[in-house]
Amino acid sequence: MRILFNYTITPVLCAALVIMAVVVVVKQQKIDDLSHRLVLAQKTAEARKVMVEEVRLLQKAKMSPVRTVTVTAYNPSTDQCDDDPLMAASMRKVRTGTIAVSRDLFDQGWVFGRKVRIEGLGIFEINDLMNKRYHQRIDIFMWDESQAREFGRKNIKAALLDI
Repeated sequence: MRILFNYTITPVLCAALVIMAVVVVVKQQKIDDLSHRLVLAQKTAEARKVMVEEVRLLQKAKMSPVRTVTVTAYNPSTDQCDDDPLMAASMRKVRTGTIAVSRDLFDQGWVFGRKVRIEGLGIFEINDLMNKRYHQRIDIFMWDESQAREFGRKNIKAALLDI
């Protein structure tokens, strides 16, 4: 009787374990899907917030004449910056949403703290200066070097905002 019990119960227990494992996997997939949807919703909300802020600033701002400048990207490394790549020329920390401008633009009033609208990219704050060898140029700060390299070099319209 004991042997019969083992032969009938063991397959049932194995089947139950397999079913429970499948249920756990399906539940985990649902959790992963919901987590992914939450991340997408958060990113969408952040993007909307940025767009609303940009529209608010543009409605409030007076723009200087639009000019075409060379736009590149940089990240905090000593080969692209000076000895302290985390400190900008404005003596403030580097951060996302800021730019460095060439010295000729700086001399024309594109100074620290001013906002610049770059067509198709958004509104940025001037926080840093570029090397004196560059002219009519803006460098967008990015933390990720591969992202900065991928951005490359573009000729884009930009305007200094009076906010």
